[in-house]
Amino acid sequence: MSETKTAPRALPDGRTPDVVRAFSKTIDADPALLHARLRRECPVALQDGSGGTSNGLQDGWLITRYEDILAVSRDTDTFGQSIRWPSRRRPPLESNPPEHRQFRALMQPFFMPAALAPLEPVSRRIAVELLEPLLAAGSGDFAHAVARPLPPQVLLARMGQPLEDWPRIKASCEAAYLQGSKDPKDIATFEEANEYLWSYSHAAVADRKAVPRDPKQDIIAALLAGEIDGAPVDEDLIAGMVRLVLAAGHDSTTSAIGICVGYLAENPQVQEQLRQDRSLIGTAIEEILRLRAPVIQMPRVVRKDTELGGRHLLEGDRLLMVFASGNHDETAFEDVETCVLDRMPNRHLSFGVGVHVCIGNGLARQEMRVTLDELLTRTTAFGLEREPQREFWHPYGATALPLWFK
Repeated sequence: MSETKTAPRALPDGRTPDVVRAFSKTIDADPALLHARLRRECPVALQDGSGGTSNGLQDGWLITRYEDILAVSRDTDTFGQSIRWPSRRRPPLESNPPEHRQFRALMQPFFMPAALAPLEPVSRRIAVELLEPLLAAGSGDFAHAVARPLPPQVLLARMGQPLEDWPRIKASCEAAYLQGSKDPKDIATFEEANEYLWSYSHAAVADRKAVPRDPKQDIIAALLAGEIDGAPVDEDLIAGMVRLVLAAGHDSTTSAIGICVGYLAENPQVQEQLRQDRSLIGTAIEEILRLRAPVIQMPRVVRKDTELGGRHLLEGDRLLMVFASGNHDETAFEDVETCVLDRMPNRHLSFGVGVHVCIGNGLARQEMRVTLDELLTRTTAFGLEREPQREFWHPYGATALPLWFK
């Protein structure tokens, strides 16, 4: 089952892995090929991460079938959320029920449709400002010019932070993926970026304390005014929540915008369908993200011994819900490899599932919809100028998307 020539090592508890470093930046292939084989032959597969510490390369179970992913997501008593830095927790992601429910309730109002509607003109203005020079030139790198800067700016607008902070916020979040590098320079870059994001988060909290804002309008002010178990929220945890949003609120959205636009560039017939019927943009986004999930997988930790897919999982085991695989499970979707623009229902996993479903999915959808609408409005056609540069790991998507525009 291994995708490498390396023989599986025995794990510390004597178990033999099914897969050796299954999904790695060193494997130059689309992981969808392995996903399909695992779903058929070994849907709950033990991975040998060879002692890695980032990007999912730890020893752990790969959960590749749709129904198994749903089962893991719904059973929070057996499968819990992992915590990266125990002394610097980032709720609500790094929390479990019943505590999780309280943390999420403090943030959820700011990401509901009614709260996001006033933000749409801001998203649209930023999209137009970024598109105009690219379209005037007739060609350019869409990933760098639009997909990369738009989400962090919209996120900062939602958080009430200065939009001009976006370049360093974005660069620092990108540096987070260097955490598992063996290069000391990469590690130094990661540590500097990580400290900057934490310092920025604490400074934002301090700012709201020094200059109070309306907790009905400002997320950070609402967190300061909120309570967990009847007591004020610890300020370090509030900073952790801000730190979480600063990263999770734009990196996968950048990938998703590039994925959607890249798919339309590669598939002119689909692009033309949307030009003829803009009402399909919303369902088209869902279908394209089903086909090309911007987040390959998400981790959980086994909280007690259990059985899943005929395998025995031990307390403390790490597992990875492979969303990208579940989205291509033929038992969950008809015509699974066909792009069905009006697929309904479309219960894909690209924004997660269960209690930890992405809290900002409405904002991400708004950004994608606005960007596609403005791009289609301002062009008669667009396509690939040359082959994109792709990242097949996390963040999945195009790191360079050179397009021509008419």
